[in-house]
Amino acid sequence: MHDGIYLGYIGLSELEAKVLKSIFTLAPQLKENFSLIPPDQIERADLILVNGDDGIAMRKWNELREANQLLSSLILTDNEKPAESENTIRRPIRVQKLIAALEEIVERTSLDYANGGDKTSAVDILVVDDSFPVRKYMQHKLEELAQFPINISFAVNGEEAIQKATSNYYNLIFLDVMMEGMDGYKVCKHIKSDKNAYVVMLTSKKSPFDKVRGTMSGCDAYITKPPADARLVEELNKGLKRRKEQFVDIGQAQIS
Repeated sequence: MHDGIYLGYIGLSELEAKVLKSIFTLAPQLKENFSLIPPDQIERADLILVNGDDGIAMRKWNELREANQLLSSLILTDNEKPAESENTIRRPIRVQKLIAALEEIVERTSLDYANGGDKTSAVDILVVDDSFPVRKYMQHKLEELAQFPINISFAVNGEEAIQKATSNYYNLIFLDVMMEGMDGYKVCKHIKSDKNAYVVMLTSKKSPFDKVRGTMSGCDAYITKPPADARLVEELNKGLKRRKEQFVDIGQAQIS
């Protein structure tokens, strides 16, 4: 299970990475736990620490960023002029500056874990994806585009998605295809066999064959990454419609 945030590092010593990880846990705005992963699994990282003074490390980071534009990073450097458009921390590293940089990432990506506010009338949405950057991107986009209250929940793998969909009613489910363990096609079939849920496949797989597989699994819509704003708005409106229908069904049941 992908529990919390996978923290990776490039060009740093393991000791320095562990020290930085322990500092990150002090950030008050972030309630998820950090898990430090080894360099040979760096492609699984959600947040990457990069030694900005190491040319090989920077080249490797640029390769990873080209493959996944949603990756977050902190560049650590001795240089006076920080890299542009990066979250850069100059050495010697101060605890408060490091925490402030992390909180800036949190704020910019709309990672708001506050429990305040009445969400009982909101459209209930479940986002299923094993990538933390994708989950935070979807949260940011959906909150930006929705013209009505929404309540977003997350699942990080197929098993958790099924458990949540079984115990809760969601007006809209965004479901990734390629995940460790059970893939999205199997998850969709399981959810559809148990509940009348509206499932949108959200995946990087674009071939006609994959779309046919999505249809055969029972999904209601198939969107490729990165999703266009117009398509997300379209699906959000369908979720709102289902929310309204849900209240109508509840009212009719009470009358009968």
